[in-house]
Amino acid sequence: MPSARLAPRVKMDDEQLYQRFLQRDHVYDGQFLTGVLSTGIYCLPSCPARRPLRENVRFFRTPEEARDSGLRACHRCHPDWFYRGEEWHENLFERTAARVRQAPAVFPDITAVARAAGVSRTALNDLFREHAHESPGAFLRGVRVEHARKLLEAGKRPGEAAADAGFESTSSFHEQFSARTGLTPGAYCGLAQSNGFILRLPARYRFREVLDFYGRDPLSVSECIFADGFRKAMTLGDEAGLIEVRFKEGSAICRLDGANVFAAHRAIVRMLGIDSDAAGFERQFAEDPLLGSLIRRQRGLRIPLTPEPWEAIAWAIMGQQISLRAAVVLRRELIGAFGKLHSSGLRTHPGAEAIANMSVEDLRKLKFSRSKAEYLIAAATAIAAGEPAIAGLRELSARHAARLLGKIRGIGPWTVQYAFLRGFGFADCLPSGDAGLAQGLERLTGARPPETEIRETMERFAPWRSLATYHIWASLKEGA
Repeated sequence: MPSARLAPRVKMDDEQLYQRFLQRDHVYDGQFLTGVLSTGIYCLPSCPARRPLRENVRFFRTPEEARDSGLRACHRCHPDWFYRGEEWHENLFERTAARVRQAPAVFPDITAVARAAGVSRTALNDLFREHAHESPGAFLRGVRVEHARKLLEAGKRPGEAAADAGFESTSSFHEQFSARTGLTPGAYCGLAQSNGFILRLPARYRFREVLDFYGRDPLSVSECIFADGFRKAMTLGDEAGLIEVRFKEGSAICRLDGANVFAAHRAIVRMLGIDSDAAGFERQFAEDPLLGSLIRRQRGLRIPLTPEPWEAIAWAIMGQQISLRAAVVLRRELIGAFGKLHSSGLRTHPGAEAIANMSVEDLRKLKFSRSKAEYLIAAATAIAAGEPAIAGLRELSARHAARLLGKIRGIGPWTVQYAFLRGFGFADCLPSGDAGLAQGLERLTGARPPETEIRETMERFAPWRSLATYHIWASLKEGA
């Protein structure tokens, strides 16, 4: 046990320990463990599970003591992983995920992945749900599709790409590829000679929320919204490009003015939220006593992402502790002053490299506060320098990625969670300090919950808390 990593022990009696346990404070992790006799498990003080009655609780100094009393480790807070060192399980996930990405055909099923990781299938499921925010099976399917995409872009035929990516049959390849990309493999091959494509949308797809998100600024200089679609300027290659999406009868008709059609396709798939497991979330929670009625009314809801992660990070920083209306103005001024101009008259969102070269006074002229200007430039400077390498964050453990992003000055827990939800597509994010989330829960329960209660309430929706949060946000539009 790496005792040097643990907080210094403090002398407390059992009643004091129980009060610390009720607080769920991470600072006490490593100082004691809580055994729950009614369930037969032992937990870290910060465990998110519902608190047991005092008479069912015992306290231990080490995992060995707890196991000697006949208890087993909790599958939610993983105390044994913590006592091995907080990065141990992150490294295990990242090593395993990297091996699967490198050669997905080597892993015919989840048993093979578990064998490579040296853990049971149950432990593998816990590992991937915590660090990838998805099941090992969903991860493997996604890796196969992404591997095949790269092979198709390089000129391989669909049959060869399917075999090299490890698909068992051409039918499963077509089904899974189409579900995640909106195109058949053959149509994807044809993108190189095209300036447009038609995406097949998932069943019950709701496009109104996409238009709401990209139309949040009616005076936007970057997007143009109309009744059945939108246009958006973005950087495609080295130049300003333009995409246009129109929704019609279960399809998205996409046109583009830009050199990199594959990059445009990836951006549009992100922006439409096609590649997400909304159906799985709905199956599990459609009858939930808190959110069930919302979910049933909003079936097909998916989270529209920004075209690339930096735009979500910048938006989150600009939106910290100010109203939506004020944040929209800052974003418009930033894009209008520093975005690349497209011939349509729309401008691209400036990249991290461009903002890193600005001064605080440049942003102050755009009505940024000094602190907000400093935070945005600090984030842009770090990301432009590859600290962290933003393109690789999605391949890390979500916990590891959050630590790296959270090291940047001005990026706190809410900003990380919002950026992960809206810019990276992590499925189990919870921006628990979000005012909109608190307002939505107040509408549902009749009382505005504090942040600690929000975390406890939303815990049962793991590993789909991003979608649960988005359903609550979307509900605020009802009757608005």
